[in-house]
Amino acid sequence: MFKKLTGKSQNISDKHPSLPVPGSSKEPGAIGSSENDPTEPQVPWRKRFCNYLYDRENNLFCNRSCKSWFYIIIYSIMYLIFLSTYTLIFLFGSLSIIKFLDDFQTIDKVELLTYSNQGIGLSATPTSLNSLPVIWYRNDPEDYAKYVNAVTDVLNKRKKREIKNTTDLGPCGSSPYGYGHSPCIILRINKQLKWSAKPMNADIAKKLNAPKKVQEWMKMEQKLWLHCDGIHSYDKEHLGKITYYPNPPGFDPNLFPLTKDTDSPLIAVQISGFTFGISLALECKLWHSEGVSTIDFILYVTPKKIDHL
Repeated sequence: MFKKLTGKSQNISDKHPSLPVPGSSKEPGAIGSSENDPTEPQVPWRKRFCNYLYDRENNLFCNRSCKSWFYIIIYSIMYLIFLSTYTLIFLFGSLSIIKFLDDFQTIDKVELLTYSNQGIGLSATPTSLNSLPVIWYRNDPEDYAKYVNAVTDVLNKRKKREIKNTTDLGPCGSSPYGYGHSPCIILRINKQLKWSAKPMNADIAKKLNAPKKVQEWMKMEQKLWLHCDGIHSYDKEHLGKITYYPNPPGFDPNLFPLTKDTDSPLIAVQISGFTFGISLALECKLWHSEGVSTIDFILYVTPKKIDHL
């Protein structure tokens, strides 16, 4: 009987090598296996790390063969080439669309004062240190002295050059130029050689939704009209009154194109009756036949009594 059982077990083990034979200790974790033998010396971590980097027995680098690393490097290079090509195609397509939608023209470096027909712009005085039209002061002569000095410098330079196309700036033509309760901003068209402007006609004004005042001024005289107002309804509510010098505010188109010896006339915009202690965003637009040129600036005036709080 015993022989028959042992014979059957041998036959089973021969047919199914994966089945453990009773009494065998080759399977991991079994009693008497070498893995759980506490007497076996442990391999130091440095040696294991070195073996991981380079296995001499199997000729492996980081558990990968040289052939495997070769395929990985080739795949990485091809992937980077694909990403670079895709990025270049995307940038080229984007720039082509922008160029198609916007007729952009570069400025010739030889003639620095020559711009494209659509390159007209406005300049405002005074400006902040970063050349942005920001007027921010407390209602104190010492605090807004820098703005007064900036306007004075612009007017003195024009007097020294004996510019003929001077305009009556009213109270904005003498110090302190209304600073305190009614500050003045001096606007002019940037000097752009070979640029001539034409007044806007009524059809274009209606299409561009020009303000009613601009449409009324167009009926009076053909000029390049300037109009200023708050950007948002909140700004318009707290802006107060805007006075122009000269009034109505227009640039004579016969003065253009400008030369190196001529300058654009000045228009002063005086703001009064505005709310103190809040920042107001304003924009001034020049309406001409080629469209609208805009310049924005921020006005913020703090009452002087805040200094004593």
